[in-house]
Amino acid sequence: MDTIKLITMYGSPWSERVRWALAFKSLSYEKENYQPGIDEEKIKKLTGQALVPVLITDGKVIPDSTAILEWLENTRPEPALLPRSEKDRAQVTLWEELAIGVLGPHARTLIIGRELRISDPEAQRSGKYFAEKYGHSPYMEEQAKLTLRRVLLSLKQTLSGRQYLVGDAFSRADLTTACMLMLLRPAPEEFFVFPQQVRRIYMDPLADDPAFSTIFAWRDEMYKRHRCEVVKP
Repeated sequence: MDTIKLITMYGSPWSERVRWALAFKSLSYEKENYQPGIDEEKIKKLTGQALVPVLITDGKVIPDSTAILEWLENTRPEPALLPRSEKDRAQVTLWEELAIGVLGPHARTLIIGRELRISDPEAQRSGKYFAEKYGHSPYMEEQAKLTLRRVLLSLKQTLSGRQYLVGDAFSRADLTTACMLMLLRPAPEEFFVFPQQVRRIYMDPLADDPAFSTIFAWRDEMYKRHRCEVVKP
């Protein structure tokens, strides 16, 4: 296999999803950091879209974290991140889509709102940039809070008495959900090194609700058992 290059943004759970999968598979790679607002045109020329992560290997350019994980599972099937059972694989897919399509984007909406309201000029610039890129309004924030509460309640019920979301082994469902929870409360410093000013912006009051404490304890356990390394810039 040729050298793997990953274009990644450190604080993005979509990027972290791919970094984690590569670490789990013990695959080394060259890292290129993406800077929002600066590198978009470069990424557009390379892929036809402006989002990361992007993986480059064997003459292929693969944008989108799910497409990268599919490529990874096909080229390096062991250790497996997907169960053998088709039924269980379908369940993994449902959890992945819920995490990357609902949990992550709605949590990002709340972060954008906090950035827009904070007094720090740099945070406000970031908030305005992402508000324009992804769309933002007070109404969207309120709807995001309601949706996230429903998702967290479902996640809590699913994990009750269980170690993993699907079956009896760690899978992409666990990995992806654990990554997206970063946007409500980053993993502790012993697992994920985060600048304190950014960590404060990522912290959402939902994560402080005692009703959801077991979810974040579970997420931290996933990092402890399966991340394989301390995440650093």
